[in-house]
Amino acid sequence: MVLIRFIAIFNQVLVLFLLVLLGFSFRKLEIVKPSIDQNLSGLVLNLTLPALIITSMNYEFSSERLANLSSVFFITLAVYLLMISVSYLIRFILPSTEKEKDIYQFMIIFANTAFVGYPVIDLIFGAEGIFLAAIYNAIFNLMIWTIGVFIINPRTSKQEFSAKQLLTPGIVAVMIGMLLFLFSIDLPGPILTTLEKVGGTTTPLALFVVGSILAQIELSRIFTNFKLWLITLLRLIVLPFFVLALLRSLPVNDLVLGVTVILTGMPVAVTAVIFAQEFGGDYELASEGIFLTTLLSGLTIPLMIYLL
Repeated sequence: MVLIRFIAIFNQVLVLFLLVLLGFSFRKLEIVKPSIDQNLSGLVLNLTLPALIITSMNYEFSSERLANLSSVFFITLAVYLLMISVSYLIRFILPSTEKEKDIYQFMIIFANTAFVGYPVIDLIFGAEGIFLAAIYNAIFNLMIWTIGVFIINPRTSKQEFSAKQLLTPGIVAVMIGMLLFLFSIDLPGPILTTLEKVGGTTTPLALFVVGSILAQIELSRIFTNFKLWLITLLRLIVLPFFVLALLRSLPVNDLVLGVTVILTGMPVAVTAVIFAQEFGGDYELASEGIFLTTLLSGLTIPLMIYLL
């Protein structure tokens, strides 16, 4: 019975990784142009994902949902404080160059809670899960544009924080969704249907982008870098399972617990490469971390879901 249940979960998650494989194969075979990553990323982040967030928050107001939302907000803040603390500890004890430490620290803190996280949450929890995942990702955006920019290269980055950086389409969608939820506003039928159809393309497009990005990564150094394996162990197993054990000891409902733990256990964020390129970090190491953690998350994500 246990084995059958695990296989059923694995098969569900396998669908997501087949979509990643599709993007990987099309890029390797040069069926799509190199510009596909940037074009589809922009489409997902600026259009399809905001549409998915708005429709998933289009619920009638209830005190239970508001309590769940508040719980996810404060738990997510605590989880990020935990990951930041662990990242500084690893930075202190890990024998590496300063530029490598920047990337390792970034990889511990920032997971792929959007391109992989949303599809997994949608698969397991549906719209109610997306509703809460949007709050988790709102805090992700706050963290990545503040401490993330500083960590990726603290010695040469002169980027100053601007509140405008937080006003992304995803954050705007959360604000709109909150208004719809708090005031129980029903969207007109044609608008809701349009947003649902657009938002429904988020999962395949996002995972196609992940696969395409992974196709560009040089594999030769990945499997012999023990430090990268250590970071992978922390990102995929230690951190999420520690959060799981901690939340199980608290009066937290299953939905809040599940969304928080699964998003905490996602592979390294693809923005690690983007930020490394933008701010002079080690983007090759960031790419290797994305590949290894995304590959192994095909095993750890079903395990997390099974334990939940």
